[in-house]
Amino acid sequence: MSEFSIAIPAHDRGENGPKWMRELLDTLEQQTCQDFEVVISDQSKNDNIMEACQDYDFDFTYCKYTGNIPCENINVALENCTGRIIKIMFSDDIFMRKDALERIKHEYDSNECKWAFSGFANWDDNDYFDNKLPEWRERTLEGNNHLSSPSVVSFLNEGRVDFDHNLKLLLDVDFYHRMRWLHGKPNIIPEVLVANRDHGDRISSDATSQYDCVVEHSDGNWMMNSKELNYVHQKYPQFFMNQKYPDEN
Repeated sequence: MSEFSIAIPAHDRGENGPKWMRELLDTLEQQTCQDFEVVISDQSKNDNIMEACQDYDFDFTYCKYTGNIPCENINVALENCTGRIIKIMFSDDIFMRKDALERIKHEYDSNECKWAFSGFANWDDNDYFDNKLPEWRERTLEGNNHLSSPSVVSFLNEGRVDFDHNLKLLLDVDFYHRMRWLHGKPNIIPEVLVANRDHGDRISSDATSQYDCVVEHSDGNWMMNSKELNYVHQKYPQFFMNQKYPDEN
C-alpha cells in the first residue's frame, strides 16, 4: 500500500486541460516523498489528459468518468484510492514545495492527525498572491469558506466520506462539515504547500449565474445560491439548531 493516493478529478478545458495536468504532475515528480499512487478520474470527452499522463512514470490508476456531475467525478477518484493518506488535487492546481508530501506525512505521523488543511496561495500564470492559512469560521457550511478548495485538504483513507452530488457551490464546505462531525476539527499545517490557480473556468466561477441571494454575517456578506442553502438546512436540522460540532460540546 502506498503512503499517499493523489486523487485528481480532471476536466476537459481545451488546450489548458493537458497543459495544467502536466504542470501538476511536474510538481509531483519533484516531490522528496515518492511513495504515492496517482488516481485520475477524467471527465474529458477526449484522450488529451490520458495522453499527457503517459509522459510520466508514476503508478497510475486512470478512470474515465462519463457523467457531468463534478462531485461524482471527485468520488470516482476517491473510490479508487488505496493509499494510507488521500491528498486531493484539482487538476488546475499545483504543489508549491518539493517537500509538500513529506510535510503532510509528518503531520499524520506526529500529531494523531485524521485530516488536515495546509497553507495555500492563489495564483495565475504570472504570479503567486494571497498566501493564507485556512480558518474555520462561523457559518462555514453556508458558504463562509476561509478553508479554501479541496486541493488544500488531506485525510486518512479509512476515514474518508464522499462528496454530495446534489451540491456545486457548497460541495467543499458540505464535505468539510461531515468530516468535522465524524473526526473533529482538522489539523492546520501552517506552511503554504498548495497553490490554487485563479481562472474563469473553476467550478465556482462556472456557477456564477446561480448566485441569487446574499448571506449576511458580521464577517461580511457573501453571495450564495438559495436552493443549495435550503438543501443543507434541510440536510442538517440538528446542526442548525445549535451551530455546534461534537468536539465543541
